[in-house]
Amino acid sequence: MHNILIIDQSHKTVSLLNLIVTEFTNYQTTVETKKDHIIKLIDNTIFEYIVIDHIIEYSDEIIAYILNKNPKQKVILLSDHIKCPVSCEDCFNLFQFVRIIKPVKPRTILNYLNNSSDFVCPNKDKLKSINTIDKLYDFINLEDNSFYKNKELIDNKILIKSTTRNMNIHEISKIEKLINESFFKMEVNENNEIEISIK
Repeated sequence: MHNILIIDQSHKTVSLLNLIVTEFTNYQTTVETKKDHIIKLIDNTIFEYIVIDHIIEYSDEIIAYILNKNPKQKVILLSDHIKCPVSCEDCFNLFQFVRIIKPVKPRTILNYLNNSSDFVCPNKDKLKSINTIDKLYDFINLEDNSFYKNKELIDNKILIKSTTRNMNIHEISKIEKLINESFFKMEVNENNEIEISIK
């Protein structure tokens, strides 16, 4: 029996992944979120795939540990960041590492697990391709936010509004990570709205 390690704190995502794996593959899943337990599992168990959510506090450290221990380990990173913890050049030449931008489509993950897709990252050089205000507007996903839920495209500027008119530093930081500073600038205005414009 082949094993898949799922490192994710979202019950919704874990349930979805478990459903995909049990219904459509012959793999068995192990779910873990505690860092020391994850390290032990990686050291003592062979996993066909490791699926990890980038939002986990120590995700970059775990990814580095996995790739250092076994560079050919197949890793699927679920991410809402445009910036990847692994450089595209290193990734393409050295690793079997793919990053799937949220929201995640079940079919996309299943294609990787069933070898229907080559194990090649679909987001290679994504940061460079999000280079217009329209592409950035489509790319910014606010689905998991509690405060910054609404976005508008007005006069070649993206305006993201807080539902409470209060500021939320965590969500501002998440949105900032989606922006290529080579093309765009971001600021928070007096109404605690996020304004993104072309440099």
